[in-house]
Amino acid sequence: MIYDSSLIGKKQSVVDEILLLNAYQTPLINLIGFGQPVTQTTHQWFEDEMFAVQSTVNGAKLASDTAIVVADAEPFRANQVVKIGDELLLVTAVNAGTKTLTVTRGYAGTTAAAIADGASVDVMFVEGTEGADARAARYKARVAKSNYTQIFDDTVEVTGTAESVTQYGITDLYQNEKVKKQLELALQLENAAINGVAYQNGNVRQMKGIRNWIASNVTDASNNALTADMINDSLQDIFEAGGFKTGGNYKIIVPAKQKRAISGFSNSQIYITQAENVRGQKVDMFVSDFGQFEITLNNNLKPDELFIVDINRVSLRPLNGREFFHKFLGDKGDYVQGMLVGEYTLEFLQEKAHARIKKLA
Repeated sequence: MIYDSSLIGKKQSVVDEILLLNAYQTPLINLIGFGQPVTQTTHQWFEDEMFAVQSTVNGAKLASDTAIVVADAEPFRANQVVKIGDELLLVTAVNAGTKTLTVTRGYAGTTAAAIADGASVDVMFVEGTEGADARAARYKARVAKSNYTQIFDDTVEVTGTAESVTQYGITDLYQNEKVKKQLELALQLENAAINGVAYQNGNVRQMKGIRNWIASNVTDASNNALTADMINDSLQDIFEAGGFKTGGNYKIIVPAKQKRAISGFSNSQIYITQAENVRGQKVDMFVSDFGQFEITLNNNLKPDELFIVDINRVSLRPLNGREFFHKFLGDKGDYVQGMLVGEYTLEFLQEKAHARIKKLA
């Protein structure tokens, strides 16, 4: 590439060069690539969510009690049959303010029994009556989610002297410096997508990263070693939240320390490949009760954590016209200068479809 005055001020896309970087240095970018552009610095999307079908009891109850306080009243409405233990109960009224269900005990011939504090209350179905009028509708509004775009920029600068002297193994010093800056910016984007905290102060914006997006299915390992049961429990949390209903493309993303822990699992829990001429083993897949999941090494995670992410629900999206580009600025004295700029956000759909294990040994 020859940088001359004809290129001054012109944007040249370097997106393809970013994607060709070493996959071990920016594995998340390599995994998900770049999505379609967004049009605002605050990128917003809307998510549908079904009414919950389960809650828990707050306070133990006798077999004769007909008022039951629950942790969340949203799943329930009048003329609904619910189940606690082996007992069916008919909900006759719901007080959303006090989270109290008025119920008929021992419904449909079941036996009323004492209810323990924290017992699960499961929605079964609504009681239908032949010839009844249309039931009152209920509506759950879509929830708005958003993330900020974040600017990643750096400057390429080469002095006249540096350009003139012989550089061992380098034929174009400016191009060489530009490639190094591209890697640095890609690493910054990778770190923001994983570790970022949503922040805005005037013209300064930072995106929220994966770690802070995952809020529902978070397991605290309390400094215990990673086990297959921990991963299975997290997968079950995703399953119970409906995360697997649309298939998905799930990856177990781990740092080097936890990758070694998984490699120590029994062979019935992992798929291993081994080249004939290479000692050692490489764990490719984790075999669980919920399917097989590819294991991806990413040392940009903390050493004590593990992510389970559906990459079909994750996208790095540029601001329109702000995909990574290089702009040559020309002579600025006895040096030439250029700038690299990109502006991106992380779109993270349905956070309940993902999981995180933290504080691992």
